[in-house]
Amino acid sequence: MSAPTKATVLRALLPNDVSSKTNLGLGTLSKTESRDVTLASGQMTTEAMVGRIKELSKLRDEILQVMRQLILTREARSSPVDRLDFDREIETARQELDELRNQHQAVQGKIENIQRQIDDCRKRIVALTEVSAAGFAQDQLESEAEDFRRILGRLPVRKLEAAQKTMLSQFKDQVTVAVGNRKQDAFYILVVAPKDKASQALQTLLLYDFAPFEIPQYTSRNFESGIQTEEDRLKVLLTELDELKLQLDALRKRAGQTVNRKLDEVVDTLMLLRGILKLGEGTQASRFYARLERVLPAETVTNLSKRGVIELESSS
Repeated sequence: MSAPTKATVLRALLPNDVSSKTNLGLGTLSKTESRDVTLASGQMTTEAMVGRIKELSKLRDEILQVMRQLILTREARSSPVDRLDFDREIETARQELDELRNQHQAVQGKIENIQRQIDDCRKRIVALTEVSAAGFAQDQLESEAEDFRRILGRLPVRKLEAAQKTMLSQFKDQVTVAVGNRKQDAFYILVVAPKDKASQALQTLLLYDFAPFEIPQYTSRNFESGIQTEEDRLKVLLTELDELKLQLDALRKRAGQTVNRKLDEVVDTLMLLRGILKLGEGTQASRFYARLERVLPAETVTNLSKRGVIELESSS
């Protein structure tokens, strides 16, 4: 599937005059929403507004970080914000961001845990299938003697005889080598050796291109039932994984709606504050929102920036 087409969104806060609207109309060539607003700070000092701008800018960066963490798509919209009593909502927004992060981490953690179990289950199925194909009886692969180690693997057909002779001459009757089924150009072999000789025996076999693999732990009465048990377990785990992925998708959808709305409010509030500082208290202004059909010419951006406050960002 192709990625959603990115559009450029323009937000502008401009003096409410014909010149501003004309410049904006010539530059966007797109449907534009507009709303008149009186720039009023509620008797805030310049210092207080600068402090508010810094705090809101920090919150904007935190929201963008959450969007990256949760892999959320930016969907810019115009917001109804026309007030500046945003202090109380800053803490609420941060609490919501923390809650979204925690929920996402919890579900993601469960997915990673299930995925590890799935990987382990698949490895066990492969291992049990390999052991079953070797052709040895289960009692040959099981050992209650703590001082012996069993080594299972494949040895090339053309090197089997030489390897057996070397093992016999080097270890005498201390080490036994049993030959199992043939698989293409190799034989399965099972080596039983005292623990103090096992490493030496393995190193000797490796000289003959021996390919060892681990004998998995299993509790079933035979290999076939062990494989079936693991396959049944795998089906359950895959179902759990699918359910968790659906849960994660639903969480991201809800989070995307919440986070995008908050970001729109923060950006628009920042523009109102910057507009008061630039255009002055009590100025009759217009707020514009447009999804651009093409890139704005540099001259238009410069003209709009001189007259007021603008913000450009990508959105799906």
